[in-house]
Amino acid sequence: MIFMSFLNLENEVSMPTEKIKTDYASLLTKRETEIMHLIAKGCTNKQMAAKLFISEETVKMHIKNIFRKLGTNNRIAALRKTGMF
Repeated sequence: MIFMSFLNLENEVSMPTEKIKTDYASLLTKRETEIMHLIAKGCTNKQMAAKLFISEETVKMHIKNIFRKLGTNNRIAALRKTGMF
């Protein structure tokens, strides 16, 4: 009897059929998004620093934060995850 009521409950619960896609770009700050666009253009850390008027160390910090937020460990993987590659 208990087993039958469990089966009925299971049939009443609707399960989503499509996977939820994460909008990875929304996880990034405005500056991190700027960095991603420059990465997509093939800029080096030094070039990004010059264009954004920040130090190379700050660029590296932004890239490290991007990788952490996206769960990646390289530029290509980050670009793919955000749909920029």
